[in-house]
Amino acid sequence: MRTKFILTLIITTVLSMGTVMSQITPAVRSAVLTESERTLVDQRLSRYSTFTMDKTELVETLNSRERSGQVRIRVNENLDWTIDLELNDLRAPGYRSTYTTDEGTFESTESFVVNTYKGTTSDGRTVRFTIDENTFFGVVLGDNDHYVIRSAGAGL
Repeated sequence: MRTKFILTLIITTVLSMGTVMSQITPAVRSAVLTESERTLVDQRLSRYSTFTMDKTELVETLNSRERSGQVRIRVNENLDWTIDLELNDLRAPGYRSTYTTDEGTFESTESFVVNTYKGTTSDGRTVRFTIDENTFFGVVLGDNDHYVIRSAGAGL
């Protein structure tokens, strides 16, 4: 009986360590807007938090893990989300892209990289993100509140 208990404890510990080690936690730091940036944002938003995030590790890790993983984004003590993300291709099965020129209509042969994700937070909120080397945009949707995460330079 004692052996089974110890074995169960070891297995539980190892599985827990795997979960902790697999979480992606990009560096998030508070940021200060310039006076002109603050004036622009204040014209459009009544409540907001500004921060910077190193998304390089996030993008690299998602790309190396078959485009899914657990991400922790901690903006401040009130905005701290653990998010399970998975790749979410928004295109329909059999999707084809075409383009038209003066010479006619042609099927596009360019590869399309999926950069859209869906998921949930640990407290049950729905999340949707677009993440790649150039873009980090997302929403966190709760029952009573919604958060939009976007670059301040993304055309507020």
